Amino acid sequence: MKTKQASLFILVILVLLAAGLSLLGPSIVQKETANQVNKQLKPSYITARGIVETEHDVEISSRVNELITKVLPKKGDSVAKGDIIVEFDRSKIASRLSMAKASLAEAKAQLKELEKGTRQEDIEISMHRMKRAESIYEKAKADYDRQKRLLSSKATTIVDMDRAEEKMRVASEELNENKANYEKSKTGPRAEEIERAKASVMRASAEVSHIEAQMKDYTIKSPIDGFVVEKFKESSEIVNAGEPILILIDTENLRITAELEETNVGSSVVNQPVEVTTDTYKDKIYKGRVTKVFSAVKRKSQRLFDPASTFDINTQEIHISLDDYTGLKRGMTVTVKFLK
Repeated sequence: MKTKQASLFILVILVLLAAGLSLLGPSIVQKETANQVNKQLKPSYITARGIVETEHDVEISSRVNELITKVLPKKGDSVAKGDIIVEFDRSKIASRLSMAKASLAEAKAQLKELEKGTRQEDIEISMHRMKRAESIYEKAKADYDRQKRLLSSKATTIVDMDRAEEKMRVASEELNENKANYEKSKTGPRAEEIERAKASVMRASAEVSHIEAQMKDYTIKSPIDGFVVEKFKESSEIVNAGEPILILIDTENLRITAELEETNVGSSVVNQPVEVTTDTYKDKIYKGRVTKVFSAVKRKSQRLFDPASTFDINTQEIHISLDDYTGLKRGMTVTVKFLK
């Protein structure tokens, strides 16, 4: 009896297990199949948002503290490389240049005179001046000696004798100076004097060159072919050195700048192929490659649906070059697909 009951119990358990497998089996198989399908459908690439930028954005800044006389292009105007785009008031620096050139001319004339030596007529003039100084000194000395004799006999005053002595002293100094000039005129200028004159010419010439170099900063020419996207200053405004005046962009050299989110940081490499799409041209796919991967990761604020709520994420900047930029304009947003 007990054996029959045990057999019946086992039979019931087997029936229940069979029923359970019949119910759960398909769902297990379906789940495994779905997992396999999901693995097959999981994309083998990552995507990122990007923006079309220019390779060359040039900020035109002043190198001088001066009044702007002309800012030629307007915002949106095209400019060619070498075009004059900004001019400054030159009146002050032009005056400095004129004075520097005059000093240079004077220094050159003095050097030329020293190198030619002393003329015979100049020697004769120096000799006549020396002889005249000798005559004045002899007269002053004779007057002093006379005052000295008169004072010994109390026929004059000490004041008169002191005056005579002072005149003799001045005459003696002038005589010594004229004698030195005469000797100098006979021997000609010393080598040291000529070297000093040459140094004066070099200093004056360097000053002229320095001011002429500064004058180049009073005219700004466009360094690229492009157009004006920003204009900060107008004519008749005073600008300080380093202040921006214009921003130019080169529209011929574009690039894509994309940002990988922190979950994908490090997954892109240089020369990795990419596909770029934009909402403007939905059916067009732009081919390209990664040209630069920035090693530094920067922090970026991300806005939620609530305008008052934001959160920070880490992003990695990537530069991309396309084979063709037809239709793309600076500032357009695109989607970048990084291929394996």
